[in-house]
Amino acid sequence: MQPTGQGANPGAIATRAEQIDRLRRETFDLAIIGGGINGAAIARDAALRGLRVALIDRGDFAGATSSHSSKLIHGGLRYLPQGQLRLVYHALRERELLRRMTAPHLARAMRFLVPFYRGRHPGRWAVSAGLIFYDLFARTPAAERHRRLGAEDTLDRQPSLKAEGLVGGALYFDAWGDDARLTLENALDAALHGAAVANYVAVEGFARVGGKLVAAAARDRQSDAAFELRARYFVNAAGPWADQLRRLDDPGCAPRLRLTKGVHLVVAERRLPLSDALALTDGAGRIVFAMPHRGWQLIGATDTDFAGDPAAVRADDGDIGYLLGVVNAAIPGARLAAHDVMHAFAGLRALAAGAGRRPSTIARDEVIVESRSGLLTVAGGKLTTHREIADRVAARIARRLGRSVGASPTLITPLPGARAFVAAPDDNPRDGLGAETRAMLADRYGARAAMVAAIAHCRPELAEPLAPGAPAIGAEVIHAARAEMALTTADFLIRRAAMTWRNPPAARAAAPAVARMLAIEFGWDDRRRAADLADFFAAADLRDGTLAGASGGPAAPPGRSPDAPASAGGSSDGA
Repeated sequence: MQPTGQGANPGAIATRAEQIDRLRRETFDLAIIGGGINGAAIARDAALRGLRVALIDRGDFAGATSSHSSKLIHGGLRYLPQGQLRLVYHALRERELLRRMTAPHLARAMRFLVPFYRGRHPGRWAVSAGLIFYDLFARTPAAERHRRLGAEDTLDRQPSLKAEGLVGGALYFDAWGDDARLTLENALDAALHGAAVANYVAVEGFARVGGKLVAAAARDRQSDAAFELRARYFVNAAGPWADQLRRLDDPGCAPRLRLTKGVHLVVAERRLPLSDALALTDGAGRIVFAMPHRGWQLIGATDTDFAGDPAAVRADDGDIGYLLGVVNAAIPGARLAAHDVMHAFAGLRALAAGAGRRPSTIARDEVIVESRSGLLTVAGGKLTTHREIADRVAARIARRLGRSVGASPTLITPLPGARAFVAAPDDNPRDGLGAETRAMLADRYGARAAMVAAIAHCRPELAEPLAPGAPAIGAEVIHAARAEMALTTADFLIRRAAMTWRNPPAARAAAPAVARMLAIEFGWDDRRRAADLADFFAAADLRDGTLAGASGGPAAPPGRSPDAPASAGGSSDGA
């Protein structure tokens, strides 16, 4: 199939109206329901193989778990002591593929320091042995191989660590990335290779012929118009909602997923200055990360069972107290408290259903199950291994369609931002952007930064930050609305620019300007603009320094261990 976007405007995709029209008119080889990382990656892989593909999501792409992770592109160091060597091996190989070829603008190396304390699990020797495997599996170059440290050297690197009981440490490299943009670029590339892609389209039921699924009853949530989405095969990639979607197909089906909640916090770097990212143990076998990002620290994650409406997942006082407690136990001088938390977010991991085991000990392998009608459900796995999961699913569908199946094109095809099909921003010195802004755009968009720079060149007022200190400029809002399928202020600030965790106060300050720009772009009236702004603040959980009840004291939520089940009203996501 000839990719779209190869003409006069490389990198452009069809408008939303055109995408919806295609969803109404065409019959697809494969329709994917759910635009998180798994669904977007499956759509991309299948489109690159030449299949006729549809991808829809009832909300925005990466609207839930896939924008609420720890932002780690990693092998999963903590899985090695559990014996999950295969999972770690494949994750590390995928990490290196992302870093070095398919998405180097979105996946970057980060150095971690692990302090070891007497009596803490996992211990020094277990982690050190695991790091040897880590380096072997990833074929780590000499400059990035792990290094063991004595207690004195560990304190030299991070003097604020608690000295009592410290027996040493280790340095190792992993990677971090923008999870939402990684998801979005998979969806964009699916569209660039011919897929019909639309967010805010819900599935309300299925139609069968001879017991086999042939269509889904869909509704465009923007216009409230219903239509029939026809396809030969359907994939359920609805993440935390996957069991709910399975029940639309088979009301009597048994649950196949266990949801666990991962909570993350953002605090100012001045309250927690770190020389390296930290991997801290909580004494019960879990690891909590503290990772610096340009003036802010991202702390996470919890891992507790969740029951309730996935849309209502939030960080609660116990979650916040647990994370602050782990950090304060390792760095007593920090004295972090609830009022230091400027942003909190929670996501839900979809694990294989099963009782009797702590969430943190359950393998992060994906769950794949097929119903009698042919609905193929894919859930869970790791952000890092999304391409490999998509490869297996797309190849399975291709075989059933009678297509020849070889190595996936995604092994050698960079994501859009890693392709040089548009000029790099440094090639256009007349766009009015400063060096710092150019670097910021390149970090976010890769080669596609030139599309944003072109808007700023035509409208110089859009070259300015959205608010003082904001890590985004006005031209990005227009680009997101026209070329990245953003429809709301939340779409832009939470997912396209990720400002809520990159700089929470700037996200708060920029929100009215973003809503005004989208109102002009989409023709909203004042009432619609105000509603959109209110929706953003309801979703973002930006904090002003007051949160009653949470504290940085105990190293576990009062009344339960780090792995004990949360109450039914608790909160969610993970790495």
